[in-house]
Amino acid sequence: MSPASRQWLAGLAGAGFAAQRRAELVAALAVADPDAVLPDDPVEQVIAVVRALVRAEPGAARLELGRQPLWCGPDSGSGLAHSCDLSTGRPVVTGSYLAGGSGAQLLTAGGVDLGELIDTQPWGPELRQAVHAAETELGWPVRVEFVVEHGRAHIVSTTRASLHGAALLRAVATRYERGRLTPGQAASLVDPLDVEQARSMTGPSLDLPVAARGLGVSPGIASGAVVFSAAEAVAARAGGEQPVLVLTESKPADLPGLLAATAVVTERGGLTSHAAVVARGLGLPAVAALVDGVLDADAKTLRTTRGDTVRAGDPVTVDGRTGVIHLGGRKQSSAERRAALELPGWLDDALSALPGIAVRVNADTGADATAGRALGASGVGLCRIEHMFLGERHQVLQRVLMARPGPDMTEDLATLHTLLRTEITDVLAAMDGLPVTIRLLDPPRHEFLPDLTELSLTAQATGAQADRDRLDITRRLHEHNPMLGVRGVRMGVLLPTLTAVQIKALAQATLALRRDGRDPRPELLVPMVSAPAELDFVRGILDDVCAHLGTSPAEAGISLGAMIETPRAALLARSIARRADSLSLGTNDLTALVWGLSRDDAEQHLLPAYQDLGLIDASPFARLDVEAVGTLARQVAEEARAVRPDITLGVCGEQAADAAAVRFFTEAGFDHISCAPPRVPLARLAAAHAALARRAADVHPMEAGR
Repeated sequence: MSPASRQWLAGLAGAGFAAQRRAELVAALAVADPDAVLPDDPVEQVIAVVRALVRAEPGAARLELGRQPLWCGPDSGSGLAHSCDLSTGRPVVTGSYLAGGSGAQLLTAGGVDLGELIDTQPWGPELRQAVHAAETELGWPVRVEFVVEHGRAHIVSTTRASLHGAALLRAVATRYERGRLTPGQAASLVDPLDVEQARSMTGPSLDLPVAARGLGVSPGIASGAVVFSAAEAVAARAGGEQPVLVLTESKPADLPGLLAATAVVTERGGLTSHAAVVARGLGLPAVAALVDGVLDADAKTLRTTRGDTVRAGDPVTVDGRTGVIHLGGRKQSSAERRAALELPGWLDDALSALPGIAVRVNADTGADATAGRALGASGVGLCRIEHMFLGERHQVLQRVLMARPGPDMTEDLATLHTLLRTEITDVLAAMDGLPVTIRLLDPPRHEFLPDLTELSLTAQATGAQADRDRLDITRRLHEHNPMLGVRGVRMGVLLPTLTAVQIKALAQATLALRRDGRDPRPELLVPMVSAPAELDFVRGILDDVCAHLGTSPAEAGISLGAMIETPRAALLARSIARRADSLSLGTNDLTALVWGLSRDDAEQHLLPAYQDLGLIDASPFARLDVEAVGTLARQVAEEARAVRPDITLGVCGEQAADAAAVRFFTEAGFDHISCAPPRVPLARLAAAHAALARRAADVHPMEAGR
């Protein structure tokens, strides 16, 4: 080491450095750079030392300059500084300072806000310069431990700051836009959870008391006044309020209330319940399956085991990621809103340069398709016809299901056809030139029938023949286990005219767009297939409808696919693939049937108890069960490609966008996954990570700093 360096180190004695620590530093600098010359200026000293150590050990994340005893007094103390705001990433020095105390005391006792001192203390400007200099040299926001002795600041250690959420995204975006990170490096630095935090303004904690807990089924945080019915939510929104809709469980008729709500809470349900699926599609925070809350809809109260009673009009804050309902409101900061708005730009640019498994969007309307496309979706992976009959529209489908053949049924089918053709046209037009998978009606028939108990009471009260007839029909169609009964293709087999009218609406929408010079690419998807012959049945209807319109499925560009969501379909994938142009793995139902679980019921009590006892690591409805469901998925891919190498393989289900599931499906050879619009960036990021891991081409540039 040069004489100048030794002279500088010797001069540190006056600042309180222990002789032993000085010797350690001399040795460290001698190894790092024997010829280092340290200037007199303290800021330049920091720069020189950082440069020497980074050159000697590029992966080093920590720079130690020594730990020393403090001279107690009003002009001495310990502090911790960051070069950016840890919540937003804004480039400003933040931290805390404890006068007359050590670093250990600072961590236990806390200190005053550094931002209030740095502009008023004589050591402030020097500290700010040193912090910024360290960030410049390390190329990343820094965490700096420092001491103040006799009015002068001395750097103790410098590390790369551990950032999350909006702060991390801002740091990565800044360096990516300046050309300091490649697309692969930028993507590898960001975890999907960081994106979710930034986009949904989910922070590490909320300083609000907890009212109740449940299952977080749609991420995000939103505040508002509690309402206990869909009608009240609509009225509250019309009055300029932001209602939080609390229900026992939601039904298709509750859609207007869901659209009006700022957040949703249901006492029952799970990740795949009606409220959860709709909330994710709308980007609403939602919590289901309350474990310590009891809803009294008649009294319009939510009582919790903590002794709280939440009444209509009370402000609450719903955290749809953690599943916590807080008492009181929370406003979204302008910085959080900006972070959410700025995210898609740089992320889209970086991810567009990284090929991986394609990410499609679940979209049931033209608006959803447009939103998904703007976020980088490569098509629609699931367009659910049943979601076109939510709210008041469900009565149209209800009349078709309950009608006897005749003029009334013909009229209702015509209404249904007109509605479908309009909606399907909007989705195809929004995704012009990209594939759109449109699924035939899938839910159990009972979801569109009147409530048997309510209808029975009505029939008794009115005595009207029409009500008694409706009651008789509903009883005849009632099923004890509807999720395993008449649903999906089975409903279409029992009522082929219903299947035909759906296909006719799709074919006419496709042909009309082609005549207008558009490029629609529809893929008709048949749900709940168990027997290969069911696909033959639907293909026969498709051929007949197209022939009636003077064309063929091939000429119209309509392909036919099957959902693999029953174990039997998975086991017969080879036979089904011979009849299909595509297969779509429906992980929700496949998981339920493989495990033998009722999805909504299991997620409320059974699966949480299993997790607490250590019998399972996570709910199989939240995290893909690679051991069993994954085994079937691999078998489906292998069997299908064995007979149809060009067959398209996709995945739709709540686990599909999970980062671990994306890696699995990438390795298993699937072509695309599909998820709700707000999750498209998360899935694209997970797909990029999977592609990078598979290629092992990019080296994580700041692993030590995460």
